[in-house]
Amino acid sequence: MKSPRARNVSTTFFLHSVDRLGRTIDPLVLAVALEIGPRAVGYGERLLGDGALAMNLFEESAAAVSEALKRKSKDASPVRDLSAYLYRTFLRKVSLVRAKQTRLEKSLQIEAQTQSFVRQPVQAEISLLFDEVMATYDKVTRQIVYRRLEGFSWKEIATEFGMETHAAETRYSRALAQARSLLRVRRSAR
Repeated sequence: MKSPRARNVSTTFFLHSVDRLGRTIDPLVLAVALEIGPRAVGYGERLLGDGALAMNLFEESAAAVSEALKRKSKDASPVRDLSAYLYRTFLRKVSLVRAKQTRLEKSLQIEAQTQSFVRQPVQAEISLLFDEVMATYDKVTRQIVYRRLEGFSWKEIATEFGMETHAAETRYSRALAQARSLLRVRRSAR
């Protein structure tokens, strides 16, 4: 019996003739891309951790090389090694995405470290206060407030509850006014 690594894997590699941005890939570049694509995309996948992202970047690289070839055909400086040119273009795109990922991860780590444990009780208190305020409203008003906080438009909210848009806005405004007065009472009690 063969080990799992020794089994044959499908070596079919598909590449679109148009990248996700709608740019066409020159047939010559497409032929070279189909030749070096499986290894290049595999390498990009190992670096980025996402095969689909690596494939998109490879297609974008092929389209960019196609555009560069069109521009260079007008100049006197042709591309000597098209496969190396395509591969370097792909690696540049991969390194840019990888750098963005690294910066994002770093910023998330910094943000996680700066989150103090002091904020958690404050957030819990705010959540309890919000629940207390929401409990004072009737069911329809609560649902209107929730829908509006979720980003629904006034028209969508009014249609859902079978009322005029102005009526939904009025209920929401009254709920906010009631919440403000409740918060003033809370603040003065401290």
